Amino acid sequence: MSARGPALEDAGKSLVYIYGVARVPPDREPTALPGEGIIGNAPVCSLVQGDLVAFGSTVPASLFGAPELRAALADKEWLRDRVLAHEKILEQLRSGYTLVPFRFCSIYRDTAQVADALARHRAELDAALDRVSGASEWGVKLYCDPEVLRCRLEAASGAMRRLREAVTTASPGTQFFLQKKFDRALDAEVAAAIARCAEQSRRRLDACARESAAIPVQPRAAHGKSVDMILNAAYLVDEKALDEFRFALAPLQDEAAANGFSYELTGPWPPYHFVTAGQEGIQDAARSDR
Repeated sequence: MSARGPALEDAGKSLVYIYGVARVPPDREPTALPGEGIIGNAPVCSLVQGDLVAFGSTVPASLFGAPELRAALADKEWLRDRVLAHEKILEQLRSGYTLVPFRFCSIYRDTAQVADALARHRAELDAALDRVSGASEWGVKLYCDPEVLRCRLEAASGAMRRLREAVTTASPGTQFFLQKKFDRALDAEVAAAIARCAEQSRRRLDACARESAAIPVQPRAAHGKSVDMILNAAYLVDEKALDEFRFALAPLQDEAAANGFSYELTGPWPPYHFVTAGQEGIQDAARSDR
């Protein structure tokens, strides 16, 4: 069994950068490997260990050795380009293999250390590959425009309309306190509506996915939109259930749009959020004894 493309080999004053590990099905022709690796002169190669294949590149120790890499990572432009290259390679590999993706900059001393890690962590890798086989990761983000939601809730609630009328007709002294009461009541309505929408989204999408994972929501400065992110989740979706998953999302979008909610679906991705247990031990080896 092999993967199409060059074999991963050691070279003088070099290290081995690993992108991920796959199990190549015996009943089909292996997929061609990406031509360009983490840096331009480091093509993606394969190292076979039984029916497992590690995908990696031979990289110069002068750049990827521990002290040199720390200095390189301080260069934001270099870091951005390398992260994008790493993700692009994983995307290309994912299209042809069931893949356990490795973290950015998983670097080993040599191919012998890679082979030893594959052998020692075979059980964890098998479990991780079984867990994600036949599925892919999809991301769902839920956003809310709070001003639109506030206006909709104020208009739809009889209690809020009566309270607003009381504010507008009150004397100046009373108006201040009624306005505070109104603001607190509307804030509570907004928070409850956001919680209901997020919970309904999780419930419906969880029912169509093999697994789900919560991801921390991002502030506006991070996601770049003029609305609030209120839900950020990853879903491991069976390839055969993808249409069902999409169909579950569509009515959520339609129902929520008028109240200022919007969804963003991204993917398919390598299963970053569903193989942590399979990664940890083997990637600890990459961080030690280099």
